[in-house]
Amino acid sequence: MLERFLFVAGAYLFGSISSAILITRLWTGKDIRTLGNRNAGAANVARSVGIWPAVCVGLVDSSKGALPVLVARALGLGETWALVGAAVAVIGHSYPVYFRFRGGKGLATSLGALLALTPLETLLILPVLGVVYLILTGSAVSGALVGLLLLVGLNWWRGYSPVVVLSPLILLLVMGLCTIPQVLYDWARRPNAGKLLCYWLSPKETSLRPRPVAIVTDSIASLPEEICVREGIAVVPLSLILPQGVYRDGIDIDARVYYQMLRAERFSPRTSAPSPGEYLSLYQRLASDYEAAIVVTPPAALTQTWESARLAGEMIRGTFTVHVIDSHVAGPAQGFVALALARLARQGLPLAAILQAAEVVRQQVGFVGVLNTLKFLAEGGRVAEAQQWVKSALHVYPVLSIAQGRVRVLGMARTKVKAVRRMVQWLQNTLHGRELALAFCHTDAAAEAESLAQELTACFHPNQWFITELTPVIGAHAGPGLLGVAWWIQGGDEGWSPC
Repeated sequence: MLERFLFVAGAYLFGSISSAILITRLWTGKDIRTLGNRNAGAANVARSVGIWPAVCVGLVDSSKGALPVLVARALGLGETWALVGAAVAVIGHSYPVYFRFRGGKGLATSLGALLALTPLETLLILPVLGVVYLILTGSAVSGALVGLLLLVGLNWWRGYSPVVVLSPLILLLVMGLCTIPQVLYDWARRPNAGKLLCYWLSPKETSLRPRPVAIVTDSIASLPEEICVREGIAVVPLSLILPQGVYRDGIDIDARVYYQMLRAERFSPRTSAPSPGEYLSLYQRLASDYEAAIVVTPPAALTQTWESARLAGEMIRGTFTVHVIDSHVAGPAQGFVALALARLARQGLPLAAILQAAEVVRQQVGFVGVLNTLKFLAEGGRVAEAQQWVKSALHVYPVLSIAQGRVRVLGMARTKVKAVRRMVQWLQNTLHGRELALAFCHTDAAAEAESLAQELTACFHPNQWFITELTPVIGAHAGPGLLGVAWWIQGGDEGWSPC
């Protein structure tokens, strides 16, 4: 009995080693569960990271299913215990104890077990599974259903024992039970049973249908990359002009390196909005998959981004519909507008309904922050009061807000601690009792942002929150050391929720 218990425990612990998470972290430094479809499996690694990391993941995951079968045979436990060990390994893969019980679906692990149980027969059905999955439907669910049910028949025809004959069906059932939470999550997002079934069984067919509306924003929104990928938000970078050359915001230069350089060296960085040609190139790519695009920009009074997006829309008029929306805010508050519209677009709402919602969402977002210095803001000329304070002998820490396209000074303090306290008090007075999503942002002040997030999440209990470092283009105007909060007041419509 002890031997069998240790065998089952070992199968689970071995199955819990998520190669997708580990290899993606080694390869990119990111968590695969925040990329693509957020599944910790070989297919998502192939789409989000690359083919060679995916090959490594597939080999390791299949070995997690094969090893319990081989060990059971070596110990003389029989085919039944071999199948039990394989099933437990699949459960470990789906709910890994080392990674907060968030793993993959277990198809590669199941195939590894079946290759160890019936090598020849499993090899024969792999091409069928591949054709259904990769070519016909794009669905691992459809591929597994067709391939593994065929394997049941093939095993029966070959005269195997009932346990071996039914092993594909049993592993298919285990995978199905492990995906129940995902099914419930998708059901909440797609309450239409027909659409949900189509999404699960033939996502390729679904993806071939043009999505009605594309959502575009720019790098000033400072949305984390995983959110943009997950929600399908296209991001156009602004440009940062330094003595060393011109860099694309958030792409060609690391934010942390830039802010440290800004602290150490005396120079005034300049910024440039995307050209109409850059927007036009993006619109032309989107036109093949979307009927229209909504572009969310920072305030038109503060940047030429809105004008560039509008001019590009005029150039492609008659071929592709483009609506450019001035968000009246910047930073993650602008990102919240794009996020709200992307959620509505993914639900299939028509263009007119999304545009109408945009007018409401613009009134529900805002930004407030504390600056370390007014030097960069004064040089940019975007806040009139900044000039007089820079000339003053006093060093002050301003509390700023962005609303209706204008940057306003809410107050000043002689120390940053007092300025942050003033900002927190203003937020508590303004947003108390509201249902919120919050974004805590900074420019090279990660520890302060973490501390602020702990305090305000305990105070407001937001539906969703994240911490993000503002892009270098914002840092060119705000300087290093900025600490801020963007908010999104929920409008009561479930479709607008960030959760």
